[in-house]
Amino acid sequence: MSRVLTNCAMRTGAVGAPGVLLLLLLAGCAQMPGKASVNDDYAALLGGRSDLPYATEFPVGSAAEATAKGDAALAGGDIDRALFEYIRALRKEGSNAEVLYKIGSIHAARNNTELAELAYRKALASDPRHAGALAGLGLLLTRQREYAEAERNLNAALRVNPRLARAHNGLGVLADINRDYPRAQRHYQEALAIAPRSPVLHNNLGYSRYLGKDDAGAITEFKQALELSPSYALAWRNLGLVYTKQRRYAEALDAFGKVQDTPKAYNDVGYVAMLAGRLDDAESFFDQAARLSPEYYSLAEENAKRVQALKGSR
Repeated sequence: MSRVLTNCAMRTGAVGAPGVLLLLLLAGCAQMPGKASVNDDYAALLGGRSDLPYATEFPVGSAAEATAKGDAALAGGDIDRALFEYIRALRKEGSNAEVLYKIGSIHAARNNTELAELAYRKALASDPRHAGALAGLGLLLTRQREYAEAERNLNAALRVNPRLARAHNGLGVLADINRDYPRAQRHYQEALAIAPRSPVLHNNLGYSRYLGKDDAGAITEFKQALELSPSYALAWRNLGLVYTKQRRYAEALDAFGKVQDTPKAYNDVGYVAMLAGRLDDAESFFDQAARLSPEYYSLAEENAKRVQALKGSR
């Protein structure tokens, strides 16, 4: 599913295998670590690091001081230092739902799934009504396809704070997964009422409209996302997807071409056309991709063979 739950650069190549167009990009851009092998849960939340240059620093005077240092490091982009200070705050004070939520958010953004879940669950053990931790855990569980528990947590977050845009966004994604597009779109619109300048939300609403066969509404939302973020690759790809569906091939090639080279754009348009059953069109685009770039010859040739096989089965 071509949407996002949180901001992240999309790392995909050409469309060349079934299911790529239904990619559900949830969160994070780092490699997922293995299970922490430390006994101390707080050390586990730090990621088991012992090589930090400030690991032997003189202790802070209070948990509040460590938290403030962590907030300052986070604002300055020093994520490892922020984690270190937040762990110092926990060791000074004990369980603190807000600090644990911040740790969970850092690990979720880094795609450290197990550590993020550990932190969120510890936060909720300390404060079961912490809206941020409920939403964070709900989004994490969505990525893990634990949909029922994800929905419970996201709904609980909204009961505590109805103005959590990301909780509405997560519930929108879950509704789309269940093919309840009207409910999904209501959640995206609720989120947009809170965060009207979010390109992610406009993209997700657009994709939900596309799934619900409202192509005009989808195009409007993708264009709105691109007005807010002209380099938003996922919205360009989704726009190209809808244009291809409508046989507006020149516009589709232009949209795909905003975020990838021309041969790849021809291949992707061809692939979408093939999925739609327009085999002659697909074959033409694959041939053009192969002619434009030797790099794409094997991929385009393989896709062209799929087209021939589909034609032969008719």
